[in-house]
Amino acid sequence: MPGMRIVSHCMTAIAVGLCFVAPVAAQSTVDFSVSGTSTIRGWTCEVSGRAEVASGAGEAVAAFGSGVEGVVLIVPVAEFSCPNEEMTGHLLEAMKPEEFAEITFELASYEVTGAGANATGALTILDTTQSVTIPVELSRSDEGVAIAGDVRLDMTTYGVEPPTVMLGMMRVRPQIRIQFSGVVTP
Repeated sequence: MPGMRIVSHCMTAIAVGLCFVAPVAAQSTVDFSVSGTSTIRGWTCEVSGRAEVASGAGEAVAAFGSGVEGVVLIVPVAEFSCPNEEMTGHLLEAMKPEEFAEITFELASYEVTGAGANATGALTILDTTQSVTIPVELSRSDEGVAIAGDVRLDMTTYGVEPPTVMLGMMRVRPQIRIQFSGVVTP
């Protein structure tokens, strides 16, 4: 039927047009470092994740001339790397990557500061989501916008059981520090 073909072509054209109008989030690599202490020593584990940033509405913030409409940071849990295999194994056992493959932060709002912003959003670790505010430094770079952030958390707030090994002689303390940096393209 010719009429149905015209309707089908019009629907396809509308759908393609919406794809060009809708804001698209640029995806970039961000490096994360998680550190803490135990009854024996300090530790640091690292992972590369990604940031999905959509510029647009919102107050203009350093290096983002038009503001930011949305940000999602995504950390693949199974890709964490610690100084040795045993530490990596303990971290993965505590983080359960087979059940909870990603840690995510989704921006809800931000307040502009001198060199960046205080970003408030939903941080999800395991099956727990909590609101957290992270100070983020922003600066222009040749490839886009350089970002850096640093936040301290209590892992037990998110349901993570701190590892205990050597019959309880070594216990990981629940306070951790998460640092991240990368270059994003708005």
